[in-house]
Amino acid sequence: MPIRRAHHVHFDRHMALIVLIGSVLALLVICDPARAAEEGGGADGPVRKAATLAGFVSYGLMALTVMWGVLTTTGIAKRTVRRQSLYMSHMSLAIGTLAFGIMHAVTYTFQKQESFGWVKVLIPFAGGGEFEVALGIVGLELMAALMATIIIQRRIGYRTWHTLHYALYGAFVLALLHTITTSPEARALGLIGITVGALALAVAAMTAMRFLPATSAVRGRIATVEP
Repeated sequence: MPIRRAHHVHFDRHMALIVLIGSVLALLVICDPARAAEEGGGADGPVRKAATLAGFVSYGLMALTVMWGVLTTTGIAKRTVRRQSLYMSHMSLAIGTLAFGIMHAVTYTFQKQESFGWVKVLIPFAGGGEFEVALGIVGLELMAALMATIIIQRRIGYRTWHTLHYALYGAFVLALLHTITTSPEARALGLIGITVGALALAVAAMTAMRFLPATSAVRGRIATVEP
């Protein structure tokens, strides 16, 4: 059908955008001088670089997911983008966030010099896991849980489902703290550090725009979707 075909086209474009963003962040990681100085070699060097790359891409996509969600909720983006396109864009970014986040965590299990098994990947603080690593695990699992609520959206109602999605802001904060505490690049004033900080500031600004002017128009749009 033409409508379904159009939806698939939109979805393909959104996934292409995700790949483009990932490629740009990949270049930032590969070309970052701080990273090059830190990677002195070793059997686990390529594994850690791949995991780091996936983590930065996941963080960037999560920031875009939050910001696009704010644009969708407040109705700003609806002035120029169709509702179905908004939904597909938001879902594409969320799926990309989760996919690269899982890739980031799973890649560490391929290390040879340092043991990092599935238990440490799935359970915070397992096996003496560090606090900063636990932040990332909780943030990723919270994101996965929020996406899973789509299955029960009709049963719990849109208003309840929408309220649950406020936890996405908490997931982003955990991802930001995880990125800063585990990555020397994020703490440095290089390309990666500036990018991480800029995305965090953008999310903060969009979040303020979402909550500070709590207009009745936004609440009205939520209420009209309630089944």
